[in-house]
Amino acid sequence: MTSFAEPPPSSSDDDCQSVSEIINTHFNTYQRSDTSSTKKNVSRTAEALHHAVLSFVLSTKNSNDDGNMMTEQEVSKEVAAAVTRCMDGAMSIIAASKKKDSWAESVTSILELAAAYATTGKDQLVARAVINRAIEYLVVEKDTIRMESCTMLGWCVGYLVESCKPAVSILKKKGKHNGGGVANNNNNAKRKNDATAGWKLECLIDIGKALQPRLTDKIAKVRNAAISACVPLFSSDGATKIVGTTTPTADSKNFEVMMNSIQNTLVWIMTNDSSAPNRALVAKQCCGRSVVSKETIPYVIERVKDVDVKVREAALDSLRENVNLDDLTEDQRVEILRYGLTKRCSSTHAKAVELLCASWLKSAKFDPIMLLDSLNPVLNESVCELATEVIINMASKIDCDNSDDVGVELVQKHFGGPEIRSFQQQILKKRSVTQNDDEGGLSPSLAFFLRVKCNAATNKVETISDVINDIPTLCNLLNSHVDKLIEFNKEEDDDEEMDEDERDAYEDAQNFICLQLIHMANTSELQEEGSRRHFISIMRSMLSRLATPDDLVDACVKTMALAHDTESHFLQTISEILVDIEDDNSTDHDEKAIVVVRQMRTISILSFVLENIGGKMVGNPILASTLQHLLPAVTSKNAVIREHGVICLSKFCLLSEEDKIMDEFKPLLMQIAGSVEERVEVRAQAMLALCDLTLLHKDMLQLSDEGGNNESTTFKELLLEMLGHPKQGIAVIAAEVAAKLLLAGCLHDPTIIAWLLVIYFDASLTEVEDDDDVDGSEVKKVGSPVRLQQLLSIFFPTYSMSSLDANDAIMAAVGPLLTIVNGKLEGKKQAKALNQWPIAKMVEYICYNVDLADKKKKEESADETDQAEVDNGSQVKEEGEGDNQAKATAEDDDTVVEASSTLLASIDIAEFLSEEGASAPTYYNRALAKMLGSASIDIDAEDTALLSRLKSQVAEAEYSTDDGPTVNQVKKLLTLLADVADFEEDERSYSSEDTSGEPEEEEQEEEELDAKSVATDKEDLSGDESFTTATFEENTEKENVRLSMGSMKSARLSMGSMKSAIEHESEVEETPSKRVSLGAVN
Repeated sequence: MTSFAEPPPSSSDDDCQSVSEIINTHFNTYQRSDTSSTKKNVSRTAEALHHAVLSFVLSTKNSNDDGNMMTEQEVSKEVAAAVTRCMDGAMSIIAASKKKDSWAESVTSILELAAAYATTGKDQLVARAVINRAIEYLVVEKDTIRMESCTMLGWCVGYLVESCKPAVSILKKKGKHNGGGVANNNNNAKRKNDATAGWKLECLIDIGKALQPRLTDKIAKVRNAAISACVPLFSSDGATKIVGTTTPTADSKNFEVMMNSIQNTLVWIMTNDSSAPNRALVAKQCCGRSVVSKETIPYVIERVKDVDVKVREAALDSLRENVNLDDLTEDQRVEILRYGLTKRCSSTHAKAVELLCASWLKSAKFDPIMLLDSLNPVLNESVCELATEVIINMASKIDCDNSDDVGVELVQKHFGGPEIRSFQQQILKKRSVTQNDDEGGLSPSLAFFLRVKCNAATNKVETISDVINDIPTLCNLLNSHVDKLIEFNKEEDDDEEMDEDERDAYEDAQNFICLQLIHMANTSELQEEGSRRHFISIMRSMLSRLATPDDLVDACVKTMALAHDTESHFLQTISEILVDIEDDNSTDHDEKAIVVVRQMRTISILSFVLENIGGKMVGNPILASTLQHLLPAVTSKNAVIREHGVICLSKFCLLSEEDKIMDEFKPLLMQIAGSVEERVEVRAQAMLALCDLTLLHKDMLQLSDEGGNNESTTFKELLLEMLGHPKQGIAVIAAEVAAKLLLAGCLHDPTIIAWLLVIYFDASLTEVEDDDDVDGSEVKKVGSPVRLQQLLSIFFPTYSMSSLDANDAIMAAVGPLLTIVNGKLEGKKQAKALNQWPIAKMVEYICYNVDLADKKKKEESADETDQAEVDNGSQVKEEGEGDNQAKATAEDDDTVVEASSTLLASIDIAEFLSEEGASAPTYYNRALAKMLGSASIDIDAEDTALLSRLKSQVAEAEYSTDDGPTVNQVKKLLTLLADVADFEEDERSYSSEDTSGEPEEEEQEEEELDAKSVATDKEDLSGDESFTTATFEENTEKENVRLSMGSMKSARLSMGSMKSAIEHESEVEETPSKRVSLGAVN
């Protein structure tokens, strides 16, 4: 409880002391009362305090006849001092307390009463004193005091705005006048109101300027309090009450400037503030009808997509309460519904339903067709379908007393009984597709609404019978609209009454109506045999006419497929349609144009058919007969037709037998993909077709060089050629094809992986000059560089973990990668070229993925070992001590040392510098040498044979260059390898160790193993010039080529390209090395 100190004695008499006592008494009484601190109670207490002070002054004036009494200004000063002392006492309580619970109710009562007393009266001096003291507390260090000061200033703003509301006389209300003196009284009252409103306007300006810094305070709660303090300024007509009651002055202009500044700050907070409650508060409270404009509406709509549900709800509430449907553009309405009617958040969906039904539909007089017209279903079909389904669902549930739908409950709160009945009558009333001309005919919105109504109906038979009289009537209506559209296209050149935009809009509207009628026929299910046959004949005639718009082809084929009982009957009808298309010459185009139109129509129909028939139709003779209509398109002179023809041919191949693919289609696709004269788009589609067929038929392309299949070699060479093609489109398509084949296990080629790395790190592929050119739909399509970047970012870690062969292939890609980048840098003399192909980051990325895969493999092995030990625990306990020693000896003999990725990458880099460094640019050699110099290699944990090899290659690299910086970096690694045995000495040590008194049987086994190893190495060398490693098989399981087995006691070294070695070290504990990074390379 706050207590107040006695005021200092007055210099004149005891009157001032008595005024202070009145103030203190009322404040103490109010803070101790149990009455809730509502606005009405506070205003009543402030009014009582005004009355008490005024009564005391009047009684003092009547009792003091000698004239020795306080003036009005002195009373105001003492009142102001007393009130500010109460404020200071309340703030001191906040400063001294650590918990808000100990002072919250008491301090809040004092500060609110001080704000109400100072700003509801007409004493300018008291109001300024209280406001200035509250402003002083805005800059203190304690955030709780700043927060309470903002709250108090918010109360001051509210009372100032409310007190300036002009009073209405009872006589004026009743239309009575009191003679000519009324005009003089009104003028006097206006002058007094102007004077009062003038200083109140100045107070609001001071408060606004003081609150602005707190709107961006570092503490979120302080910002929230400052935002709440600004709310009364943006309430309904709140900002104009004071300005409207005064004559235009400089303060009025300053007030408008201050309001604009605060509004801009609030818009920034609504968009960028880190606190979700602050964003929600601005969206809901500070975007009232009086301040929402065309400039602020987009910011509120943007909050509908906010990550926090409370902000989304506040934005939707603000749009419902403060924005009319006519204030929004078509795109804005669609955007609100697209992100509001989401299934991901039920509360956001409910608020969007409330906005749609309680505000927008009500403003359209509950007419769904009028609402759909404002949303334009022709261009925004998906969003309009969501809105229509919501409206129909609402009409069926809005009269339910108990509903589990939150959206229905929210809408019911806005409507009474008559409005609910009007809502249901307008939505559920009977409508038919056969509209009279007097009723406006069949509009796009009406056709769309009827189609959605048929789909969403629970009683489909009754609903469809109301909408569609019968199938023949529907077909006649469809034919009339199609004929109207064809006639419009013929007269398009002669019609001068419409401009181009109007022509496009009319054509789109007629196409849309035709599509809705076709979908409605699909909804009717066509169960009756006569109706079904009639509908099929209409669809066949439409597809056979070349003049039928292309936009209707897919819908016609899809609906006709559903009208057939079997796929074979459907294929028979399609075959007849294709023959009819070949014979149709009804169009007015020339012969060449007719051929193009005919081929495009054939491809459109076949593409849909091939996408939707089942795999049981493979080898069907009717399906095979359609090839004669497809091949002319593949060999057409028109590039667009060829591209679509190849796409359609790829779908046809998927439904063909493997022998036919190998004999007929594979050579054709290979020829198209490898043709230099062919367009990029056509080659890309052929390559994608070959990829799909390879994934489906594993024997179609033998991707092993040992198989002797020339076609597979040609395919791999073709893929490598396209990966390095200068045209971006071909390289992107080839990269996606290569990634698919690698991940499917059809390929394990280090050179292809190296090309993928080059494309992945090539910055020029994703450079976009203008951000506006980026289209979300284009990014998702095959051939997009952005899509490829996303795929490859997932591909490399996934591929490295897929198998041991894949992990080895990635590690072996370092050598080819260095060569490819060297070729890219040819002719470029500036080191800036490395920004496009950052070789250091590429090698680091390889090592990272290899290490990640190894780590996962070790974790899985450890889990399997632990499980095996648990399962065999009892058996292990029974083993004798001698057996354990024998087992430990055997494990020591089979000790495995895994080469680190850093070591293997360093070997490849050193080999490149020694063999190709002379032809590479100097800056490239320096970048590679810097990686060698910063390589972190654990000499004790690595295999000595590989270390010897690295030392030999580094020494050769040192002698192959004369560049000083390169030599200095290479010498750093040589210093690290100083204690490593030379390559030749290491080989001799193995040979002497192998002949040191071992049993003859063991020697024979070692010789056989060595011979097999050398043979394997020669095969690897003859098959691939890139980095390869020695392999051997034991129990039909492939071992890691980067492992060194101590039990083999053999070096397993080969001529210049051996990447692994086997070393025997008796009585050495198992110390598998961990892959480490090449180090930070600046």
